[in-house]
Amino acid sequence: MERKYCNTRYGKISYLDRNEGYTVLFLHGFGGTGNTWLKSSPYMEKCIRPVLIDLLGHGHSDKPDIQYTIEQQAEAVFDVVHCLGINKFSIAGNSYGGWIAMKLASTIAEPDMLFLIDSAGISPALSEESKETMNRILDSILRARNYNNRSSLEKIMENNKRPEEKISDYELNSIKCPTTIIWGDRDSIIPVSFGRTLNSKISGSDMIIVNNAGHTPFIDSPEEVADIINRKTREQGFC
Repeated sequence: MERKYCNTRYGKISYLDRNEGYTVLFLHGFGGTGNTWLKSSPYMEKCIRPVLIDLLGHGHSDKPDIQYTIEQQAEAVFDVVHCLGINKFSIAGNSYGGWIAMKLASTIAEPDMLFLIDSAGISPALSEESKETMNRILDSILRARNYNNRSSLEKIMENNKRPEEKISDYELNSIKCPTTIIWGDRDSIIPVSFGRTLNSKISGSDMIIVNNAGHTPFIDSPEEVADIINRKTREQGFC
């Protein structure tokens, strides 16, 4: 895959791109990078073009001095859509990335399909824990990754605990595109009960449980998650 960059209204976004096929944008979780999808992307069918985005404040993307609201992140992702010169696309988002994907789908633009993988957005945010816990989480992330900026991540955590940032029932009801909710049955960070709530509130959505998988089933069971995305893409006639 080739690393590329797009200019957005908030700064430059970096992404990995396979260049050909039907575009699926992949959004990682808090503290991650687009690279977290590399274990599953080889199992994507050749007719799919995986675009693995580094969200603002993460990875090779810019770390601007902004509030890092969910809406700002969603707007930046939509700017990438314009930069790619496409008008048809789907989004797969894990955890924090799923939160951003829901905001985009409910308020900015309707993707062809939405894949919510152990998604945040209605569950308690990590930042709602104690300050000590927050610092411990940040220390762990920064030890594991070279491309994260503590100041940006702190702003994201502070913003994410604001009640108004949660995805509302109205927004969930506004999601009209075919939506597949994928959840690891052993997720100890966002329990599967939150996935079932999303399933009940997003009209027409379906839910698939990945057995023996945790918060990132596309890492624990990469072929199974890729097969779900492949199948849904074929069923909708995009592949």
